[in-house]
Amino acid sequence: MPSTFLPYTITSTAHEKVKPTVCIGAAFTSHPNGTYLHPDNPQDDSYWIVVLDAKNPRQKVKEWVVPGKDNSTVPGGIDTYMNDPDYIFAVATQYLDITHVPQGAFYKFLANYGAGQELQKLEQLYATLGYGQYGRVGYILTGPCGPRTPVAPASYEVASYTSSSAYAAILMMSLESMPSGAPPYGISNTYTWA
Repeated sequence: MPSTFLPYTITSTAHEKVKPTVCIGAAFTSHPNGTYLHPDNPQDDSYWIVVLDAKNPRQKVKEWVVPGKDNSTVPGGIDTYMNDPDYIFAVATQYLDITHVPQGAFYKFLANYGAGQELQKLEQLYATLGYGQYGRVGYILTGPCGPRTPVAPASYEVASYTSSSAYAAILMMSLESMPSGAPPYGISNTYTWA
């Protein structure tokens, strides 16, 4: 029997009072079979973490809305769901303030579930340019729940940022020393925030 496919679209938001969305299936007029999922209690400057049933991804199993100010705290009870391979997770931000990018335990939690270069970009943006030019950021992370060893399943992420200048460009890379730690330095296509 051939595989069937469902579109899976996640949006974060960089505008006030606009909810993040997970859309399962196609939702345009000629194919009205899309399911839109939003946080039950949306909140600006927050992270929405939603767990979906892998057997019926249109079903929201559990969700958390983590205020941006709690950017170093892992929600209580989340491990029960994140350790179970019967689920899929998604993280999407709502109008997140750049000063509330993940820190400490919350950063490690996201990294454990696949956060990488896209989240590192936001960390570097905040560490190097601060709040002055970039005020709001967006972040999305999704993947299967379940054990991360011996091999972690693939996760997917994307980040965005807004600027006071709609035409500003930014290139984020690092300078890397020789393996001994001594100069000369070379350009490395990685992100550094510490």
